[in-house]
Amino acid sequence: VLRDQPNSYVQQWNVAVGRQLNWATVIDATYYGSRGVHLPVPSLELNQIDPVHLARGGAYLTELVPNPYFGQIRTGLLSQQRIPRMQLLKPYPRFLTVAKFRNNTGRTSFNAAEFKLSQRVRYGLNLLVSYTHSKLIDDASSVFDSSVLTGPVANFPVADSFNPGLERDASLGDAPNTTVISATYQVPVGRGHRFASNGIAAALLGGYELDVVATVQSGMPFAVTQATNFNAFAGFGTQRPMLSGKANLPKAQRTPGHFINTAAFSVTPQFRLGNASRDPARGPAYHDADIAVIRRIGFGAERNVELRAELFNVTNTPAFAQPNGVVGNAAFGTITSTATDPRVAQMAVK
Repeated sequence: VLRDQPNSYVQQWNVAVGRQLNWATVIDATYYGSRGVHLPVPSLELNQIDPVHLARGGAYLTELVPNPYFGQIRTGLLSQQRIPRMQLLKPYPRFLTVAKFRNNTGRTSFNAAEFKLSQRVRYGLNLLVSYTHSKLIDDASSVFDSSVLTGPVANFPVADSFNPGLERDASLGDAPNTTVISATYQVPVGRGHRFASNGIAAALLGGYELDVVATVQSGMPFAVTQATNFNAFAGFGTQRPMLSGKANLPKAQRTPGHFINTAAFSVTPQFRLGNASRDPARGPAYHDADIAVIRRIGFGAERNVELRAELFNVTNTPAFAQPNGVVGNAAFGTITSTATDPRVAQMAVK
């Protein structure tokens, strides 16, 4: 446990410019930025050997040599007279595994530009259109899991404890492009008075509302690992695959059964570190449209009844989950589930 961990903090800044085109229409352009410093990240395996020793091969690393700690430690590997040379190359050779309970070294960086058009109430119509282009980078999208004291404990362990900079990549929550369109149309209650001579009939003719929300969002990154970590014996928490070429297929070639360019990935052999980044590929984009029809019937000044009919995911477009990201697995690159529900309809009376 490190007793002098620095405090985590986040800096945020933004600048916005707005322009009113007429009494009902406004356009806005906004830049957002933030920076996270000293954030908690998964514990590193501090007792990993220096990667330069991997090139010496297994015969050198696994050769049994005299144990300088024989007789001092009475259980486990270090209680034996001869131990693999690899153990003596570790930063803390008297121990098998060393990990920090808490490690405030994480960093995040977020930058976004948002463009928004808003149409205020005009003839009963409200309209809002927004587009956001952003980039979210971090070095640990996944923080602690429940096994914090059992060794390399990150959900996605670091590839090389001697070079934590390899972890800096697009965050699992990075969505570069997001477009949202929302509209509300209300039939003014007052229009009923033109066709009705009493208050109850007027209330029945007015009070309709139509709400529509449509969202289109880029696919998010996901981690790619390989089925077997051949360097685990040397304290490496994970072994990433080799990547040659583009990880993502052209949009027209993507299918749930073959969503990414699996041919660009290959298994990294023992004694080598893969060149793939932490989150080298992106999953499917997200499309959704919801609609609601609302009817409000007033009975005097204090009572009303609201009837609602709502459809979520109107087009019944599947929101696919992330593809399998394990090189060497038979399902690598395939999508076998969805992340959200299919079309849902509901009605309510209030």
